[in-house]
Amino acid sequence: MIGTCMRFSKPEKGLEYTDWGLHFCSNIDENFKKGLNGFHAPIVDIGTPNNKKGLETLKNIVNKLDNADYLTIHLHNGKEPEYNTLLENVSELTEYSKEKNITLCIENLRNGFSSKPENIINVAEETGCKITFDIGHTAYENRMNCIDLFSDKIYNVHTYEKECDKIGHVAPKDLTNLKPVLDGLLNVGCDFWLIELMDVEEIINTKNMLNKYLEFHK
Repeated sequence: MIGTCMRFSKPEKGLEYTDWGLHFCSNIDENFKKGLNGFHAPIVDIGTPNNKKGLETLKNIVNKLDNADYLTIHLHNGKEPEYNTLLENVSELTEYSKEKNITLCIENLRNGFSSKPENIINVAEETGCKITFDIGHTAYENRMNCIDLFSDKIYNVHTYEKECDKIGHVAPKDLTNLKPVLDGLLNVGCDFWLIELMDVEEIINTKNMLNKYLEFHK
């Protein structure tokens, strides 16, 4: 399945959204609710000892997500989390989400604790959560290693070329760099790809390229 991430301050007309970014637009537009599979939570602190505010914020979000399949979270808000506290909070949120039939996913980031693949897989294995694999947050040379490491823990994928400082998410001009990654994802059974871009034309072009790629693989 190829989906689109809503990553605007308000939804763009002419697009169907699969994944709603609550960190960009906290109010879910009723007109788009039908097509939504999952959500991306706002970035909060769940790695500081004796601070449950971030965890409670995420629990409140889970309570409001009717018929959602999954919720993606970040493990930190810029500062290094305290590992045992992080595990405790992610474990609690994973179980809380399960009670609502929602799969909790953690996302790899470009910098800090979550940029190290071994940290992501360790948290996933310790807590029972799944992984949202963000391709663009990973250097080209490390992407295949991430797929091998994350393997059956990958639940969905943020798909675009790369993320750059001061630019943000860059759309692929073609699939030269993405094709080995897409091949690897199909090999481990992950075919739920979400286009995470900010420009409507770039989203449509990327979706067309991905559809052609999948047609070739049928």
